[in-house]
Amino acid sequence: MMKKKNWDLKYELHCMAGELAGSFLAAIGTYNFAVSLNVPLTGVTGIAVILHRLYGLPIGWISLLLNVPLALLCIRVLGKKFFLRSIRCMIFGSLIVDYIAPLLPVYTGDRMLAALCTGALAGLGYGIIYKQNSSTGGSDFITVAVKSRFPHIPMGSIEFVAAFAVLGLYALIFGEADSIIYGLVISFISAEVINRMLIGTNQGAITLTITNRPKLVCDLINELIGRGSTVVDGYGGYTGDRKSVVMCVSSPSQMYVLQRALEKEDPGSFTVQLFCSEIHGEGFRVLTLGHEERPIEISGRIPPEQEGIRKMQ
Repeated sequence: MMKKKNWDLKYELHCMAGELAGSFLAAIGTYNFAVSLNVPLTGVTGIAVILHRLYGLPIGWISLLLNVPLALLCIRVLGKKFFLRSIRCMIFGSLIVDYIAPLLPVYTGDRMLAALCTGALAGLGYGIIYKQNSSTGGSDFITVAVKSRFPHIPMGSIEFVAAFAVLGLYALIFGEADSIIYGLVISFISAEVINRMLIGTNQGAITLTITNRPKLVCDLINELIGRGSTVVDGYGGYTGDRKSVVMCVSSPSQMYVLQRALEKEDPGSFTVQLFCSEIHGEGFRVLTLGHEERPIEISGRIPPEQEGIRKMQ
């Protein structure tokens, strides 16, 4: 029991470190690049920036106040753990943007460069936060709620669609068409960075080896990279000769180790290697956003595979 608590504490500290790093990057992009040059942002932060420009209100505290109703609206959809992590991350972000970012140098150069840096920093920061199964609140709650309901839709694409409402409001208030273009640039870059970071979480490689020595290939896979393999019987389409196809799923770095070994130990084999963006299953990390895994009970008993998941948590 004590071991489980220690593991939970270690995991939460890891999440907090990621949330702090992501919040810092997003805050720097917001205050030190976008705000100084009146470049519009999206979501609740974008609304807070509008109020800051109109009335001089603090961006962080306004964002925190605006987040409360959205947080309460989405808590049942996203789960208690995700909600609590997000509240913690919202507080981190608000404090950093109001009290730490103003202590750092503010960029006052070209607006397009400011937009590019804002998009890159915000996307990197939000991506780090999402990978901790957390968010910065506001429209992120709605975004992750949509993602958890429709997991096939890329996270960054949802963010990009949600951006248009706030950018339209900014255009109506300030009448700056060129600023809207900068805002779209920020949203696009941020969306691309988020997509690449989240897709990379479960990235892997597939190695298909056509060989006459399947046992050797399987032994190499097991000894060198510690992965399993699947052997499928086949035959040559032209010669009709019987062949074996050995399939192995691994990380990209392990794929190159296996490739070099096959060139040396089985030079007569033919290998096809493919990169894939998502791998789910034993031995691979699975990113879940706004989702709490619950053991499935059948006749009062928990299946062995669910019991194993629960023990690993």
